[in-house]
Amino acid sequence: MMRGCLRRLAWLGLALAVLVYAGSRVIEDQLASRASLYQRVEVSAESQLFGEKGTPIGTPQEMIINDPKAILPGEEHGAKLVDEKYLREQGIYPLQLKTVRFFGHWSRIGAAVAAGVCVLLLFLARKRGN
Repeated sequence: MMRGCLRRLAWLGLALAVLVYAGSRVIEDQLASRASLYQRVEVSAESQLFGEKGTPIGTPQEMIINDPKAILPGEEHGAKLVDEKYLREQGIYPLQLKTVRFFGHWSRIGAAVAAGVCVLLLFLARKRGN
């Protein structure tokens, strides 16, 4: 009885690990297709007065920004400009592509390890049965 329960759990774990592995790749690819290179800028009254784009914050990063109102007209060094003040006011924290790739990578490693453990459990449950 214990052997049968262990086998069922191992098969269930293996199926879940395969789903997580495949699903993380699909989700990562979908999010990556929506990412663009953005430069966050702080638009001040002075910069608007003198017709400047604003003060750059950090370096351009590949991000996923779903609110088109946050994107300013124009580009700087090939990166779209994003209004930092608007993001703060709306409580929007843009999702960086490198974060998506980090979690996708580690979720696939975790799924591969889980699959290996499940295969080992299946092997041990079969071995005990003989």
